[in-house]
Amino acid sequence: MLRRLRAIEVSAVAIPLLLSAVLPALAPAPAAAQVVERVVDGDTIVVRGVGRVRLIGVDTPETVAPGRPVEFFGREASAFTKRLLEGRSVRLEYDRERTDRYGRTLAYVHLADGTFANAEIVRRGYGHAYTRFPFRYLDRFRQLEREARSAGRGLWNPAASPSRAATAARAPSGAAAARIPWDDNGNGRVTCAEARRHGIAPVPRSHPAYAYMRDGDGDGVVCE
Repeated sequence: MLRRLRAIEVSAVAIPLLLSAVLPALAPAPAAAQVVERVVDGDTIVVRGVGRVRLIGVDTPETVAPGRPVEFFGREASAFTKRLLEGRSVRLEYDRERTDRYGRTLAYVHLADGTFANAEIVRRGYGHAYTRFPFRYLDRFRQLEREARSAGRGLWNPAASPSRAATAARAPSGAAAARIPWDDNGNGRVTCAEARRHGIAPVPRSHPAYAYMRDGDGDGVVCE
C-alpha cells in the first residue's frame, strides 16, 4: 500500500512536468505578420499570403477599372492608401462575407499603431461609406463621411473640384449639355463620387444623370 501511494505521489509530480515540456512544442507557432505588398487603388490592396483584399465599407473613386476613365480624386485616393498601407504590417478583421463576387478577400484592415485603415480613408475624405450592403461599422462610417463632408476634407473640398468655368468650356453644347451640372471633370460621364458630391445619389433610371452613368448590375439604380 505504501509503495502504491509513493507511486501516485511521483506521478502527480511527473505528469505536470511532462506536460510543461510537451505542450509548448504542440502549441501553434505565432502567425507571421501580414504585410501589404501592393496597393491596387484606394480601396483594394494585395496582402502577402492572402492576395487581393477589398476594404469593407469603403468606396473610393476608380483608377484601374477596365474601359473606364480615371474618376475625379481617384489618383489622390490611391496615393493616400499607398502612403497609409503599402509595405506595412497589418491585421485583417473579417465580417459575415469573406469574399466578393470577384474572389477578393473582404476585410477590415488594422495597422499595428491602432489605425483602422477603412475608417481613416472615409474620415480623411478619400472615399465614402459604401452602404449598399450591411456591415459591422455601417453607422460609424456614415458618421465619418458626414463629418468629412462638413469639414470639406479630401474629395469633399470645394477647392479640389475643377472650376465650373473649366468644366463648361470642355462640355459639349446642345442636348448633351444636360451632364454639365454633375460632370465635374468634363469627361462626358457622371461618376458615383460626382453624384454623391452633388447630393443626387443613389441615381434612379428616371434621373437625367443616369444616362451618363454606368449601371454595373443593371438594376436601374446607380450608386446605391
